[in-house]
Amino acid sequence: MRLAKWVGGTVSAVIAVSFLGIAGWNFLDGTPSAAPIDGEQEAFDLSRLLVLVDGDMAATGYADGKLHPIAGARDMMVAIDGLGTDAPQITEVPASNTVMGWPGAMTAGSAGRYAYVVESRKNAPEGVAAMNNVFAEMPVGTLLTTIELSSGEVVATTEICTRPNNVDISPSEDWLLISCGTHEGELAVVPLVDGQPQTPRILDLDLPDIATRPGVNDGLTYAMIHPEGAAAGYIASDVGVGLIRFKLDADGVPMAAMAEPPLQEGDWLSVGRWTRAGDHFLVADVAWGAAPTDALFNGKGQILSFALSPDDDVRGVVSAAKVSKSPEAFELNRAGDRLVAVNMERTYLPGGVFGLVPGRGASSLSLVAIDDATGHLETLGDPVGFEGVLPEDAVFDTDGNQIAVVVFQDHDAPRSDGWIETFTLEGDQIRRTGERVKLPRGAHDLFALDRSNAVSRD
Repeated sequence: MRLAKWVGGTVSAVIAVSFLGIAGWNFLDGTPSAAPIDGEQEAFDLSRLLVLVDGDMAATGYADGKLHPIAGARDMMVAIDGLGTDAPQITEVPASNTVMGWPGAMTAGSAGRYAYVVESRKNAPEGVAAMNNVFAEMPVGTLLTTIELSSGEVVATTEICTRPNNVDISPSEDWLLISCGTHEGELAVVPLVDGQPQTPRILDLDLPDIATRPGVNDGLTYAMIHPEGAAAGYIASDVGVGLIRFKLDADGVPMAAMAEPPLQEGDWLSVGRWTRAGDHFLVADVAWGAAPTDALFNGKGQILSFALSPDDDVRGVVSAAKVSKSPEAFELNRAGDRLVAVNMERTYLPGGVFGLVPGRGASSLSLVAIDDATGHLETLGDPVGFEGVLPEDAVFDTDGNQIAVVVFQDHDAPRSDGWIETFTLEGDQIRRTGERVKLPRGAHDLFALDRSNAVSRD
């Protein structure tokens, strides 16, 4: 009896201490709660907003392998006209894509004639509702889909490479650059003739193996063309950043490429953007790592500014701005002096025991100032919290006064809808409008087309 009492008392004490520890973790974690709705909705100064929707899985499938399939759901690209008005118009086009990669799986020509979408993963096998590991079991993708935006029709599907991770369009709009998730042939260049993709050119970069997961080499996980078009910034295996220089053919399309060795800074790198001057490559660090628990105990992420100009040999991080947790994506305004970072916090965790982990109840946005000449970054104010699970991307409108954020699904509701949530920017203060445009579950990637034919290169 005494032993039973001792065991019972010990278990009670352990439980009490555990709950105190969790309470302390929640107190110290600093995840912002949802901010009040205090912004006034205005019409976005955009031609169209393009959105990718992954119909295969719930946001929390990363953590528990449960896909929570929805009957009739499908991958698609959604075009939204009239964002911020009382009656936005929505067009849906089938297009294979996946949330299992960083944002950047879509681009478009500035005139808004064609959009281009890559699939780093194919659809889940029919009838499969759960996987032990979605990264190991979800089929690897290979395709580029070309969509004519005026008709909403798919006009071409092109085999590109193993796991095409992101796609960017050149300043001349004569070719596409696609990062490939393989150690050999890490880049695909796709010439465009009248907007139509031609035979891909596969370029090998001869990069060192910097993979951080045993038996896995992710190749290039992201690449973005330099504003002058003869170079690109790259991210290799989520951990290395470097510059690629191109040899161009007579038509100005890359025919060969040479990559500088990667700089390994930060913990787990997602997407990049060039500053307007083209001297610095800004990169998001979600502060995870190769181990599954790294996304459970992660601290604040950051935006890193790399000196990476093709015109000199100065290299390295010149500035870093702390934001909040898991900033998977960010976008610059057209002036190039502000960026907004989308912080997923830990909303990718499911319920159950994970419900005790802080950071599940809200996501957030952070505003960062950019000095275009020096690459210096400065975080402005505190993160602005809002509801929603797995917000993966954001865009400014042309004026830089409105922000659209894409949200995958709602909290603790794995089959709930996704949406676009809108915010206003008053001075350097982000304000919630509370306005949403409903989308199917799985909305995760954005691309903005400007009225002036100056594309937001997202």
